[in-house]
Amino acid sequence: MAISPDERKPIIIASISHFILHLAELSFPAVALLVISDLIQKPNAYSRIGFASFIFSLCFGITQIPGGFLSDHLGPRKTIWIYLIGSGLSLILVGFSENYLMLCASLGLLGASLGLYHPGGMALLSRSTRQYGTSMGIHGMGGNFGLALSPFVASALAGLLGWRQGFMILGLIPIAFSFWILFERSLEIKIKPAPESAGKNPQTKPRLLAKPIAILFLMSILNGMCYRGFTTFLPSYFNERISPNLIPGFSSVLQAGTFTTLVLALGMFGQFIGGRLADKYSREKLFAGVFLAAVPFLFSLSLLRGLPLILSAMVFAFFYFANQPIANSLLPQYADQRIWGRIYGWFYFMNFGAGSIMSWIAGVIGQKIALSYTFILFAILLLMAGLLGFLLIRFKPAPAPN
Repeated sequence: MAISPDERKPIIIASISHFILHLAELSFPAVALLVISDLIQKPNAYSRIGFASFIFSLCFGITQIPGGFLSDHLGPRKTIWIYLIGSGLSLILVGFSENYLMLCASLGLLGASLGLYHPGGMALLSRSTRQYGTSMGIHGMGGNFGLALSPFVASALAGLLGWRQGFMILGLIPIAFSFWILFERSLEIKIKPAPESAGKNPQTKPRLLAKPIAILFLMSILNGMCYRGFTTFLPSYFNERISPNLIPGFSSVLQAGTFTTLVLALGMFGQFIGGRLADKYSREKLFAGVFLAAVPFLFSLSLLRGLPLILSAMVFAFFYFANQPIANSLLPQYADQRIWGRIYGWFYFMNFGAGSIMSWIAGVIGQKIALSYTFILFAILLLMAGLLGFLLIRFKPAPAPN
C-alpha cells in the first residue's frame, strides 16, 4: 500500500520536527568536554558531564506525560509548536550559561521542552497514516539524521565560533520551523483513524491491553537506560580510544564528533528497515530480535580501539535503532486511539525518564573506573530487554475480527 498524498504532509512535518529534536538532544554530549572544561576548569570530568546529562534526560522524560495530555486535549499541532518554541529558547539559554549550575538548569529546560514532542508526533502519525511501520520508519530516519548530524554540527560550530555561539545558532532552527507549524491547520484533521483501535462509542471505556503494555514499558526502561548512556558518552569514548591524528587537520573533539555522526547515520538505515519489516512480520518478534542482535556488538565496544571500534559501533547502531519504529507501531495495537497521546507519553517517560539515571551512573563509573566498563553494563541492559521480548510474544493480542 503506497503512502497517499494526504498522509505525506503529516509525515514530512513530523519527520522534520523529529530531526530538530535529536539535533538538539546530542548537542551537549558532543561538546561536553569543552563546556565542562570552560565552566569548571576541569577536563575529563565525566561525573559532572553525567549529572548534567541526567538533569536533561530526567526533564526530557518527565514532560512526556504532560506532552501526552496536551496532545489528547490541545491536539498534536499545538503540542509540537510549544515544543519547538521552548526548545529554541532553551538552546539559546544554554549558550548564556555562566556557571555549572546555570548550565544544568538550562539543560533541564531544554529537556523539558524536547520531552513534549514524542507524544504529539506519534499521535499525529498514528491518526493520519495507515502503514504504521513505514510512517514510523520514515519518521525515525528523520530523527536519526538529526541524531547523526548533531555531534558533527555541534562540534564544528564550537570549533569555528565557540560553544556558546554554537548553541545560540542551533536555537534559531526550531524557532524558525515553528512558524510553519503555527499556520499549518491541516494537522488538526484526523485523516484516517485506524478501525481496529478506534472506539465505536465515545462513551465507552477506552480499550487497553495491560499485560503487553506493561512488558513494553519495562523493556522501554531498560532500552532507555542503554540509549541514554550510549549516546551521552560515545563522543567522549571515541575521544579517549581513537588516535587524535586519524583525520588530519581535525581537533580531537571534532574528530570524535565526526565518527559519532558516522555511527549514528547507520541508525537511519536501521530505522527504515525496521519500519518496513514492522508492516510485514510479527512486531513483537522483531522487537525482541533487534535487541538480541545488537548485544554482541555493543559488548565488543568495551574491548576495541581505533577503526575496529568505529566499525563495531556502526553495526550496533544499525541493529539497535531498528527498534524504534517497531515499538512505535506496536503501541496502537494495545490501546484505543482516544488515549494514544497519553500512552505514548507514558511509554516515552519510561524510556527517557526512567532511563535518565544511566547517564549519571555511567559518568560515575567512567570517572571512578573506566568508560569501557559502562559499555558492558549497557550490553547487559539490552540483553535483559531482548529476553523480556519473549514475554511480549507470549502475550501478543489476537487479531481483531473483521
